[in-house]
Amino acid sequence: MLTRKDALRLIKSIADFANAPLDIREEEDATVIEVRLKPEAAQQIPSLAESTPRRYRVLHIEDTDRLADLVYYYLRTQYDVDTAQTGEEGLERALKQDYDYILMDLRLGDGMDGYQLTELLRGIERYATTPIIALSAYSSRRDVEKCIEVGCSAFISKPFLKDDLLKLMRQLEAKIPNRNP
Repeated sequence: MLTRKDALRLIKSIADFANAPLDIREEEDATVIEVRLKPEAAQQIPSLAESTPRRYRVLHIEDTDRLADLVYYYLRTQYDVDTAQTGEEGLERALKQDYDYILMDLRLGDGMDGYQLTELLRGIERYATTPIIALSAYSSRRDVEKCIEVGCSAFISKPFLKDDLLKLMRQLEAKIPNRNP
């Protein structure tokens, strides 16, 4: 619970932000606070929708639970993250839901690998320009070249730091097609 002093300070800062005159007077049994918000001042206050950044949807295709959990932990405050453990499951999720980013492990165990899945996704119109970031412990020059050849937008080598992944995602944000959030 706020103290009276903290509540008044909060109200004053809101009134200052809104450029609204504030009248505070003490009466016998209460403090009366009157805020007069001019119509033009109300229009200058950004709406919550305008000030809230868009939450992008991320599909992370990773066969290792520990890394899937780590990436979810890295991104959870800024992105909505879904995880698939196989290439087939990743394709199924991508067809059912639109994603703004795809994080792709290149070696997925049995079945379709990340290279094959990337090629398939690039053939689907809604994923033609979606940023696909290859995540791999295999970081030879040939591995990087191959992931770019099949359509990955970028490559990041495992292990990676949270800040490196977030920085790369922000750099690729301009390539995200305009979709309704």
